[in-house]
Amino acid sequence: RHLVQQLLESLAGKLQSVSQSVEALDRSLLAQRMQARGFIVGKTAVAPSACASIRTNALAQARAQAVEERRRRPIAVLARALGLTARLEAREAAAESSKPHEQRGITGPHGRLLIPVSPDTPFVASALRAAFQGLGGEAAARQAGLTPAAWLVELAVLVALPGAAEQPPHLDVLPRDALSMATLFLPLQDVTAANGATVLYPAPPSEVAARCDWDAMQRGAGGGRTFSADGTDTADDTVGAAEARMQAEFAEDAAASAGLSMPVSSPWTRFSKPALGLGTPLSMALKAGDALWMDYRCFHHGGANRSDELRAVLYATFSEDREEGEGAETMDAEAGHGDHTSFSMAPREQCHCLSEYLGARL
Repeated sequence: RHLVQQLLESLAGKLQSVSQSVEALDRSLLAQRMQARGFIVGKTAVAPSACASIRTNALAQARAQAVEERRRRPIAVLARALGLTARLEAREAAAESSKPHEQRGITGPHGRLLIPVSPDTPFVASALRAAFQGLGGEAAARQAGLTPAAWLVELAVLVALPGAAEQPPHLDVLPRDALSMATLFLPLQDVTAANGATVLYPAPPSEVAARCDWDAMQRGAGGGRTFSADGTDTADDTVGAAEARMQAEFAEDAAASAGLSMPVSSPWTRFSKPALGLGTPLSMALKAGDALWMDYRCFHHGGANRSDELRAVLYATFSEDREEGEGAETMDAEAGHGDHTSFSMAPREQCHCLSEYLGARL
């Protein structure tokens, strides 16, 4: 009996050693993939039922906001004053009746809609935790240069409506040495090339950062200027405006001929793919619940939604700016974090750290 016990203990020790070796190999492979391509994917990280719930809640929130916005329109105020509210609502209801039920009340500029959500929204925080567990936990975060102290600066559901045009390839924030940032994408239903899957341009993030003088290329941005989720610049366009308008007109003509919505005006449209050093694009067809973790230096764009369904993706961006020095872990309630301009979270809402969504440290 003593001999059997010794053999079992020896076997348990060897199994633990093998398990640790496998985990170390997984972390090594994870690092290689992130460093070589700028992104990694965790398959079936989140339960599809949780994704469906987040999607349903976000669309309901968007409809409620749209109703409130319609009530505030001058024509609605005038209709109430004249006692014509019922007639106006009947006319609007008739216009919406031709849409599939899920799409009624859902609109957005250029065929896309950004729906900010809170970490406290049902299923959101648990979905983020499950997604990071499926990606490798803290190891995945560190491959993007992030520590558990990184701040959550963006959290929203991005919807591509049927007919949404393809976005231009872009970076959300311009590369700079002191900044580490990455975005988690969680499809809330299956995404395909037909309904506008995200398209990535795999490349080593360090190579992208050193590819050119990004400040000069984007009109002296002076560091990591932020671009919106659809690629729109947050600053005035003062150089190359004529060329940008010409490229935008080409994009509009192409969208119109394909029966798609007018694409967003973006400064990125004036740069060709060769000028940006972009290689072969990769359309990220993913199942609901798959998790995509992308370094901010990875060029990407939303595809055209040529289907008759809404495509919804939850995304969460985490940022760590080493230029902030000793106060890096203290939120500036007025300015947020670094020079990132959030399109989904007010500065005072940027109070959640990556550590809240990581499981056991690897």
